[in-house]
Amino acid sequence: MVLRFAPKVRLDLAIARLKATGSLPDIGWMDIFRMGRSGRHFNLPDLAKTPNPYAVISNPYTSPEDLSIARGVFRSHCASCHGANGTGGPGGPALQRRQMVEGSSDWALFRTISLGIRGTAMPPSSVSWLDKWRLVAYVQSLVFDAEPAMDSKLVSTIPPIEPVSYDDIRNADRFTDRWLTYSGSYDAHRFSSARQITAANVSGLRLLWMRQYSVSEPSIETSPLVVGDYMFVTLPPNRVEAIDTKTGALIWSYERKMSTHLSVCCGYNNRGLAVLGGTLFLGTLDAHLVALDIRTGRLLWDAEIADSAAGYAITAAPLALKNLVITGVAGGEFGIRGFIDARDAATGKEVWRFDTIPQPGQSGAATWKGDTWKTGGGPTWITGSFDPDTNLVYWPTGNPSPEFDGDVRPGENLYTNCVVALDADHGTLRWYFQFAPHDVFDWDATETLVLLDRDVAGKPMRLLAQANRNGFFYLLDRETGRFLLAQPFGKQTWADGVDSQGQPIVRPTARPTVKGTALYPGVGGATNWESPSYSPVTRMMYIPGLDWGGIFYKGHDEFHPGELFLGGSFEYFPGTSAQGVVRAVNPITGEVQWEYRNSGFSSGGLLATGGGVVFGSQETLAGNSSLFALDAKTGHELWRISTGGRTAAAPITFLSHGRQMVTIAAGHDILTFGL
Repeated sequence: MVLRFAPKVRLDLAIARLKATGSLPDIGWMDIFRMGRSGRHFNLPDLAKTPNPYAVISNPYTSPEDLSIARGVFRSHCASCHGANGTGGPGGPALQRRQMVEGSSDWALFRTISLGIRGTAMPPSSVSWLDKWRLVAYVQSLVFDAEPAMDSKLVSTIPPIEPVSYDDIRNADRFTDRWLTYSGSYDAHRFSSARQITAANVSGLRLLWMRQYSVSEPSIETSPLVVGDYMFVTLPPNRVEAIDTKTGALIWSYERKMSTHLSVCCGYNNRGLAVLGGTLFLGTLDAHLVALDIRTGRLLWDAEIADSAAGYAITAAPLALKNLVITGVAGGEFGIRGFIDARDAATGKEVWRFDTIPQPGQSGAATWKGDTWKTGGGPTWITGSFDPDTNLVYWPTGNPSPEFDGDVRPGENLYTNCVVALDADHGTLRWYFQFAPHDVFDWDATETLVLLDRDVAGKPMRLLAQANRNGFFYLLDRETGRFLLAQPFGKQTWADGVDSQGQPIVRPTARPTVKGTALYPGVGGATNWESPSYSPVTRMMYIPGLDWGGIFYKGHDEFHPGELFLGGSFEYFPGTSAQGVVRAVNPITGEVQWEYRNSGFSSGGLLATGGGVVFGSQETLAGNSSLFALDAKTGHELWRISTGGRTAAAPITFLSHGRQMVTIAAGHDILTFGL
């Protein structure tokens, strides 16, 4: 006999099974029972598919009547600490415009109200289960109300967002009032033709608005998107905010709760979003890709890209094109097997996946010995570029694993330290170029790939340029992958140049040893993930550089999933400090045209504008950071202002209500400047 259950019973059984097997540790049995029997829609069907209550559960008690009742409950039970209107009191903080410690999603707030916050004056609430949900809605009306005097009218004062089409992104360079991709455009120029701010008047820039946050990381690394009057930013670890570009007021917020026990090498970072149609796309530290409604922040779908317990993470902004959203993964320090993943933008279903570490039977597998491919590395942790004319996605790849012990993985170790050119529709490999075969210095090739259309030897060509972490500037034919040029752009002592095919002529002593080998550049490279920019006006590429060497040591590590798998170590030269530098390079010849040095310890990402200005940032050893503006033609400093905290992200620029603004994430703040 076959038992057939009604949909409601099947749903109850599915959720009960998740709870019984430990997949819903943050929901009690009684809460599951009450939500299921309440007669209200808590979005439980999606919870059965995506067992993450923080991302899925939706509060149904949000009507004007519910909010009216909640206001009274708040005043009788909460106002003595938080103030009558959530403005703060002697026993508790203000709730208006506040980033909630335990998260601001519906379920996160319900748990906070129900359980209190251990170690603080916030006790568990004694109100009824129903009133707790009403309080969730009321507290969110305070938290997400960026201008308390306006109440819920803020959104109505901002024009609705028009969907962002694929053609809009293709033609992003024509717009000065938008910033539609991580690098500003598919060709990754990080350039805006806006020219309201010029070399002549940039010294008059002043702070227009600032948003301050409490985050665990030293700095926010987001590169915001701008669509209409909305700015979208990411905050570590997995928070998205929609902000009014004119005032910095908060419009909505989304936060995804996740495990605090993640294998990440370099902090809980998130560098941005992608947008297509009416949807925003966020990659998360626990290796999920989520889609959000651009108008409200409501979760549309959540797709697991990889197993975070094995060391996979996503820190880069996705790339959206046609009907796809494409992402890479981090985790090269943990012996992952990297890949580039394309999902259907409407559903989150996988369309194609390209393995950067080929398995037996795939092209390139012969460059790995035995089973070393299983822990080969090849992370893809920075956003790629795209050429609609060739229909190719260009994605940079990272180091092989283990990083410093190359003896256990003889061979070229494809496709690590490469650029791979993939057919955008199918993910098939068209060509590749490997910058550093058999890398033993952790010199990921995950630096931004810049696409150029320029004449070479009198012939128009489609070109790809990259300032590589290994200290060489490369120029390739992006239709075929043919090598054209490589020139040192920073200090390097590991190679005597490159041969006619672009392969490095490695010095015999340039390898890690047990006693240590001193080399330039250091493990951080002559440049890193911080964005370069290219100006079609000056026809120069601007590169944030770092002059600092160090000592590479070889060791031995046993592989354990989710644990560091390095095969050695590195230390910077004792008693010395790094020197941040900005270099302007002629991309056709590789020659440095000018360089800008200051007392900075490091240089953040760059932005070039039609006004003849290059914006960048620096941090000193003392921890002081600043945003500066340089003359794009000469490198002469035109303006500088202290930003307080560490700055690594690149600035963006856009027009809001006819006024050109420059925004940068610095330390724990988002700052916006204008004339």
